Amino acid sequence: MRLRWCVLATALVLVVTACGSSGGGSKNTAGNGLGGATSSTAPANDACKSATLKSTEVGVTPTTITVTVVADVNNSIRPGLFKGSWDGMKAWGDYINSKGGLACRKVVVKEGDSKLSPGDATNAIAAACGNSLATVGTTALFLQNVSGMESCKDKAGVATGLPDIADLQTEVAHQCSKISFAALPTSSSCPYSGTGLRTFHVGYTTYDYYFKQFGANALHGVFVIPKDLPSTIAASMPLFRAENRMGITSDAEFGVSGTAIQTDYTQVAQALKSDNSTYGRNGLDYKGTVLMRKEAQVQGVNSVKVWDCSVQCYDKRLIGEGGTAVEGQYVWLNFLPFEDKGANATLDGFLTYDKNPDGFGASAFIAGEIFARAVNDTMKAHNDDPNSITRANLLTALRNLHDFDADGMTPKIDVGRKLGSTCLVGVQVKSGKFVRIDPTQPGTFDCDNNKPPLIFRIDAVKEYKG
Repeated sequence: MRLRWCVLATALVLVVTACGSSGGGSKNTAGNGLGGATSSTAPANDACKSATLKSTEVGVTPTTITVTVVADVNNSIRPGLFKGSWDGMKAWGDYINSKGGLACRKVVVKEGDSKLSPGDATNAIAAACGNSLATVGTTALFLQNVSGMESCKDKAGVATGLPDIADLQTEVAHQCSKISFAALPTSSSCPYSGTGLRTFHVGYTTYDYYFKQFGANALHGVFVIPKDLPSTIAASMPLFRAENRMGITSDAEFGVSGTAIQTDYTQVAQALKSDNSTYGRNGLDYKGTVLMRKEAQVQGVNSVKVWDCSVQCYDKRLIGEGGTAVEGQYVWLNFLPFEDKGANATLDGFLTYDKNPDGFGASAFIAGEIFARAVNDTMKAHNDDPNSITRANLLTALRNLHDFDADGMTPKIDVGRKLGSTCLVGVQVKSGKFVRIDPTQPGTFDCDNNKPPLIFRIDAVKEYKG
C-alpha cells in the first residue's frame, strides 16, 4: 500500500513539472481554431467514396480502428483513480465518430485496467498489442517495463512496437521510450538511467505572474515533498529547485508520506506561521493540498499570499472536501479550463461527450486528438490513402508532429521531440468556484511573451533535504 501511494505522488508531481516545460507557443491567443492542421477532420473525404478498405494492421479492419486506453481504475487503494482517462477517451471516440471517424472508419475505444499493479499494466499492454492499433490516453503509474510495448509485433510479424500516446508518463523508461509520446511532455532529458544528473526545463510563466502581483522578492515559503521513495523525491525536486532559482526561497522543506492525515501537517503549518511564509506548495495529489490548507487554517496561518498547485488540484473534490480552507488556491493548467465552455470548439466537444470531466480526462481527450492528427497526417503523406494506416506509418507521423494544439484547446506542443509549452492558464478558487485569472479572456493562454524556460541540471534525489 505504501509503495502504491508514493508512486501516485510521483505521478502527480510529474504533472506539475510538465506544465512548465520548454517549447513555448507563439501567441497568447490559442482558442480561435486557426493555428495548425485540424486534428479531427479527415484530409480527403472523397477518398472514402472510392477506396476499397482493407485490414491493414492489428486493430484496423475495413470498418473500424481500435485503440486501447490503459489506466489505473479498479483498485483498493484509490478506487476509480484514473477513471477520468477512460471517460475522456470514450468522449473522444464519440466526438470523432460524430465527425465521421478516422481514415473512413469508425473508432472503437477499449478500456484496459492496470489497477495500480505492474503485472496488470503489463497484461493490459499485451492485450492491446493483440487487438489495437495503439494505446492512447495511457495513465498507468506502474508501467515500469516497456519492453512488451516496444517489442510488440505488427500484422506483418515485425517488432515495430505499439505506438503509445500517454496522458501521463511517470517512469523514466516510459518517458524515454522511442515509441511513446505524451499529451503532457515532461521535457526532461533522455536517455536517462534513472540515477545521477539529468537536465530539466521549467517555464517561468506561473512565477512571473506571481512576481507581477506580489513583487520580485516577496515570496518565500514551505515546500512539501512526497518522501516515500527516491522516485517520488526525484519527481518533486526539479520543480522546487527551479522555483528557488527563480526567486522563491525555501523557509522549510518537509517530506510527507502519501498516506499522511491532517495532523501530519501540523509541523508544516507551524513552519508557515513561524516564518511568516508567503508561499506554500504541496507536491502530493489534491488531497495533500486539502490537508495542508485545513491544518493551516486550524493553526491560524494568515501570511501566505500564494497557495500554489497545478492540474492535480483542478478537481471538484478539492473544493468539495476543502471548503473554505482552500479559498484562494491557485491552479495552473496546460489546457483551457472547463469554465471556457463556448470559447473553443474542441473543448466544447470534450464537454459535450464527457459528462463528468476532470483534468486527466481532458488530457486523455487531447491524447486522442494527437492520435487523430497522426492518422490524418499519415493519410496526407500517402496520397490520402485510407489503407496507409499501420503502426510504422503512425510512428513516423508522431515523430514528425511538431505543431500540435488541438485547435486551441492546449498550447502548441512539439509531440515528436517531446517538448511541452511554457503557455498556461491560471485559475483560482473564489467563493467556492474555479475562476480564470490569467489571462482573463476565455480561450487564451499566458505565454509569458515567449520567455525561454529555465534549463538546469541536477541530481534530483540528492537535492532532497526534507
